[in-house]
Amino acid sequence: MKATYLIPLVLLGMWNCKQQDKKSTPGPISIEVEKPRKQSQEMESISQYLGISLSDSVDIESQFHCWTIDENENVANVDVSNAINLFKKISKTGKSDVYPIFGTKTGKEVLVIMSNQGFGGNIRGAFLIDKSSLEIKKVEFDHVAESEGYGAAITLSTFESQFEGTKVNFSTNTYGLKQNGKIIIPGSKLVDGISGATITSRLTVEMINDNLKKYKVFFE
Repeated sequence: MKATYLIPLVLLGMWNCKQQDKKSTPGPISIEVEKPRKQSQEMESISQYLGISLSDSVDIESQFHCWTIDENENVANVDVSNAINLFKKISKTGKSDVYPIFGTKTGKEVLVIMSNQGFGGNIRGAFLIDKSSLEIKKVEFDHVAESEGYGAAITLSTFESQFEGTKVNFSTNTYGLKQNGKIIIPGSKLVDGISGATITSRLTVEMINDNLKKYKVFFE
């Protein structure tokens, strides 16, 4: 065979080899990785309160120990999902016949939730309490429609901090209220009401005293 015919045949063979190599070379492998589940805002808030780490490698729900208490002061164990749903309901409506209690498997502190009708709408409180000493370690308030510059000031740390460091008193009012130099509500510890917001201040303190007494059966 003449050389002029050999060259095209050799080139054709080389091209076929390249095409076979391309077909046999595997493409990139796609691996579907499950994304870590994002915790709800309520779960994140409660976890921070109780000092639970939100690491993706930790099963957050397994860290909780939750209860409920109803209007008849019956206490029951519940899973964290049911407790969170109750928390969401209270956050949305400010009302519930059953209230959740959040704790941890090993911790000595629990978070209790309370609500009441305020001057402009629902007001809510979250109290972190030491189960052994009954000391109130941390307090946060929230509201729906209290007036800015007046009742809305229940969310300020200057007001919230007055309730911290106090021991719960189940036999009488844990807190009393002093407004404009007058004692509006008698109690173990007097707190100063918000200037210009007597009604919101009174309703907040009444909410706390009434609800703390309901938790007596749980703590004792």
